[in-house]
Amino acid sequence: MRILAVDDDPVFLMLLEHVLGAIGYADLVSVNSGSEALARLRDPRQKFDCLLLDIEMPGMTGIELCRRVRAMQNYHTTPIVMITAMKSLEHVEHAFRAGANDYVHKPIDELEMKTRLRMVGDLIDERRRRASVETRLSSDFGLPVVNVTFDEPVTITEAGSVISALALENYALTLGRLRLMGQGVLAFKVANAESIYCATDGVGYIDTMANVASAIDGALKAHNHLIAFAGQGEFVAMVAQRADFDTDLVQDEIELALDRYAQLYKALGIPLPVVRVGEIQHAGLFTRTAVPQLFADARQSARKLAFTH
Repeated sequence: MRILAVDDDPVFLMLLEHVLGAIGYADLVSVNSGSEALARLRDPRQKFDCLLLDIEMPGMTGIELCRRVRAMQNYHTTPIVMITAMKSLEHVEHAFRAGANDYVHKPIDELEMKTRLRMVGDLIDERRRRASVETRLSSDFGLPVVNVTFDEPVTITEAGSVISALALENYALTLGRLRLMGQGVLAFKVANAESIYCATDGVGYIDTMANVASAIDGALKAHNHLIAFAGQGEFVAMVAQRADFDTDLVQDEIELALDRYAQLYKALGIPLPVVRVGEIQHAGLFTRTAVPQLFADARQSARKLAFTH
């Protein structure tokens, strides 16, 4: 794994090099600013598998750098881990919205960094495997191909508040129990997702899920929220808890937004997505529900509604 680290503190970069070397990651390039990082990333002679970005830097912040990296075709899906000494979760949320996959705190803990980079390595291996399959299929048939399974939680980036499933779970884990109590977890099930998947190819399926994501994003606009596609035609959202949250209203707004695509989908021979909104789930102070279980409960609630309508 070739890593690019960006931090304006040369002492920290030396420490980071030592920590990464100790856990087996010796192929590291370090720079001191966002502009230097972009110059390296634009150089066709260099290729990086993972980026470590400090959030708080003078000039271009790590969040702005992350946003610019995500706009680069060659690094649109490259794993990005943010590094921060700040305790404010607002900056972490902005980083995830900009396209970050994960984050770690300063001072760097060797075990935590090793765990994060092992996850990054798994992500890179999976994306390389998929790219290999897509390249082979494209060569065989002469057409652009996106190889995606129905269960796969592919990353959808067309809507502003949509992040990857891994990033959403990592964000939830950063909140801690008290802050998590201030959030609700809500799931959305495309009831006819399997029919849509069978009626089109990988590109058409992802485009359809992206339209659903945009509809959900618009329906939640009155609430601070983050959304992720979880696979199987399901989305999970975290929303700031408010007494006036109305799932029926959210359902109506999603249906209204998707109805605009009715004629297009009819012409393409693709079923119009039918979305069901599950019951909002809350983390209790004393129940100690784990984040993965909270997400699973939200998805199960949406599935029940999809199967009973």
